[in-house]
Amino acid sequence: MIASDQRVEKKKRRSQRRKVTYVSRHFTEDSSESSGASSQTGRELDHALKNVSTAVDDIRKIVRAELSTLGSPQQASRPPPNHGPRVYHGINIDDLSSDSDLTDVPDDIGPDPFLSAHESSLSKVQAIKVKSKKPARRPTKSPYFPHPHKHRPTFLSTLPFPPLSHETFGLMQERLAHDPFRLLIATIFLNKTPGERAMPVFYQLMSRYPTPLALSKAQVGDITSIIYVLGFQNQRARKCVAMARAWVERPPERGKRYRKLHYPTKGDGKDVGVDEVIDDDETDARVAWEISHLPGLGPYSHDSWRMFCRDELRGLSTGWNGEGRNSSSSHNDQDYHEYEKPENKTKTKNFEPEWKRVVPLDKELRAWLTWMWMKEGWVWNKETGQRLKASDELMATANGGGVVVEEKDSDHLIIVKSTDIEEKKATGLSGIKKVEHPAGDFLPSASSNEI
Repeated sequence: MIASDQRVEKKKRRSQRRKVTYVSRHFTEDSSESSGASSQTGRELDHALKNVSTAVDDIRKIVRAELSTLGSPQQASRPPPNHGPRVYHGINIDDLSSDSDLTDVPDDIGPDPFLSAHESSLSKVQAIKVKSKKPARRPTKSPYFPHPHKHRPTFLSTLPFPPLSHETFGLMQERLAHDPFRLLIATIFLNKTPGERAMPVFYQLMSRYPTPLALSKAQVGDITSIIYVLGFQNQRARKCVAMARAWVERPPERGKRYRKLHYPTKGDGKDVGVDEVIDDDETDARVAWEISHLPGLGPYSHDSWRMFCRDELRGLSTGWNGEGRNSSSSHNDQDYHEYEKPENKTKTKNFEPEWKRVVPLDKELRAWLTWMWMKEGWVWNKETGQRLKASDELMATANGGGVVVEEKDSDHLIIVKSTDIEEKKATGLSGIKKVEHPAGDFLPSASSNEI
């Protein structure tokens, strides 16, 4: 019964306890005071904190003694003492709760009960200014490349430039001009591949599959095993077999032209149906070509075929430069500009080879056209196809041969003498390590008919 009365009394005292509001002594309500505290204030604060620490230690000892007394059986039967609140060092220990978890952080952080109002007002928040370190500057010079950075050259290609007296420039297309099927297969191999790698593989493939019919019956896997060293072997093998099958079913014919979208310029071919066949009617100015129905042929293939094979297919000559041309043509000197834009279309009876109307992007074809136009005394613009009369000095250089250089920001290819190549390296053409060779230099020495 006595124990029950003690529990009731204890609960009653707990309900009467005031709520303790905790306040950190490091953060005060008055943040508008000046941040600088005098040394006297600091000593007073240290003395007050030392007294509070001593008082807390004494209170802890008393609380532990009282708790041990209340926990013993003899003391539990005693009646509750009849005295007032127990105050030590100004602190009522009866108001201290012992059933809270010390790890719990109070939700409301209020004034610190161990500090007087005067001491609390003396504590100030001082912002400590930390000097931030600037990020380390990244080195501008790589430790892995000790040499200074060299300016990247602006040239795009360098090719041998034969003297104008030579009959051929040295292109692969010149040797395969009378065999358009093999010429188109070679262009598939030369796409994004140098001739020194592509042409030996092309020769090996043609030795095993010498005709369009033989290649059309080949398995794609067999082609892949031959051309795998070139890269993109699966895609190229499928193109070769598909092109051979389309050639066998419907070879290119004179008077049958097909759509090639956006060739030679953007927008060309949009007015031609996908499966539409256009004849050589002079009134039809739509752009179409005799080989555009064959799969796997891009602009490079079309440029090469137009420059070296189209005139022969159409019966206009026996070569790319009007060879075998006579005045009694079966086409009655029809308009050879019929596939140009209508506004540029002019009817003439003067034969003009197809290569003169081609403006290719390939570096070897550009070099060949520069050489061919120089034979006639013209400087050819590789961007527009326009031409200007060549100077005597330039013609003298071209007659002696040398190296043709294509620069990035130049509209015309530059002809450099072979003896001056080292001097040119130091004066604007720095970075030239070697002169590239056209793909035809890597074909076997046998004639194109024996390949």
